[in-house]
Amino acid sequence: MTNKNFCMSSYLAFRYIEREDAEFSDRTKHRKNVYINPAEKVPVKDADETDAAIQKVFDSLKGERLGLLLSGGMDSAILASYMRGCDAYTFRFLGGEFQKDELRRAEQFAAYYSLSLHYVDINWNSIVAALPYVMASKGAPVHSIEPQLYLAAQQAKKDGITRLIIGDGSDYVFGGMDKLMSRDWDYSDWKERFTYLDPVLVLKEPIDMDYLFQRYRKGEKGIDWLKMMDDVATEESYSSYENAFAAAEMPYTDPYDHLQLAEPLDLKRIRNGESKYVVRALFKMKYPDLPIPDKNPMPRPVDEYFKNWQGPTRPEFRRDIDMSALTGNQKWQLYCLEQFLNMYEPLKIGYTTGVYDLFHIGHLNLLRRAKAQCDYLIVGVSTDDLVEYKGKRSVIPFKERKEIVGAIKYVDEVVTQENMDKLGAWKKYHFDVMFVGDDWKGTDKWNKIEADLAEVGAKVVYFPYTKGTSSTLINETLVRLRG
Repeated sequence: MTNKNFCMSSYLAFRYIEREDAEFSDRTKHRKNVYINPAEKVPVKDADETDAAIQKVFDSLKGERLGLLLSGGMDSAILASYMRGCDAYTFRFLGGEFQKDELRRAEQFAAYYSLSLHYVDINWNSIVAALPYVMASKGAPVHSIEPQLYLAAQQAKKDGITRLIIGDGSDYVFGGMDKLMSRDWDYSDWKERFTYLDPVLVLKEPIDMDYLFQRYRKGEKGIDWLKMMDDVATEESYSSYENAFAAAEMPYTDPYDHLQLAEPLDLKRIRNGESKYVVRALFKMKYPDLPIPDKNPMPRPVDEYFKNWQGPTRPEFRRDIDMSALTGNQKWQLYCLEQFLNMYEPLKIGYTTGVYDLFHIGHLNLLRRAKAQCDYLIVGVSTDDLVEYKGKRSVIPFKERKEIVGAIKYVDEVVTQENMDKLGAWKKYHFDVMFVGDDWKGTDKWNKIEADLAEVGAKVVYFPYTKGTSSTLINETLVRLRG
């Protein structure tokens, strides 16, 4: 079932498409994660049992050439201890200047167990190049980690690796989401905390995602937040890894995903600073002379990537998004969603402007012709101040002129034209074509505008004015009739 507005809202709120029957379009089918049967998972209660269970997973992989995604955290560091002499792959961003401590710890872990460490150098250009592959594989926009996972898998394939080992599942099995587990949440606070990006803030037609929170509601103000986290957060995270590696055609194993705690999480210990207390104990077994590293997400410099980004320009998004209030990861979601829409639903955006005073058939003809040559027509209506600047005076006030134009069926969006800067308008609306009356064609002013717009990939199309009518002519006729 095609439901683009739902899919956009679900991706922004939860970073995946929650309903299996909802799709962005009839050309897409989003990927769902395939879980290990809980009955097949090994229950563990302490570090010794966890150690033995992980070893059995590695025993089952004999004969494969393994590679490890190694970060500076304890989850992948522990896995390195079962892979002595294997290859390891560590992400390196911005020429190695980003998160130097993370790189140093990864190097230390690799040396500790004699792993051959390879850097996966990531920059914005490589992210952009990989993005279409992971989006096409997923049938949806993706998590910011997926392009870099894809690139790592591609590099490992070239090295002859037949299976990658990852440690993503540790957080979900052993209680690593310590900030989410920091307290008992009521319904409204949890909803605000667990929503990645509220669709209401950024979409013109958002869909309310409250239904998913209602599924876990307990009483008037309560919510089973642990259950929701276990269901929703794991689906989002696991599906990101599964998709990236599927796009690269790289088999992978997460040993932690084969385990489950034999006893309920001890929230008291987690809230006292012992997140993943079983894994902490196992790390000390494997690295008795090293300090336990702080918990950090897999590095990705999204804040740096998007520090100057002005936001999405497609018509599905609001024009008044406060980009300064968004995190780098939230900006990634907006960027990635827009790129996905462009890939599967490219739009030709048109733009035209005018005073539209004493609206007449000539105005209607221009708007009709413009809409016939684009998918989405934006119309700029000149303010009263701008009209007076041109030495004229409108009969109909700006607010009413704007409302009239907005009621025309050929117009998709009405915006305010406060100046004559057409290149500035392109920077705001990113139109593909601008429509204008042919009485301007060949003038020095419009030759310059044509050249400026051509540099950014937009063109100017000239329409003939409807003969026999104009606002000026109507005004003159009214003066004669009244005088």
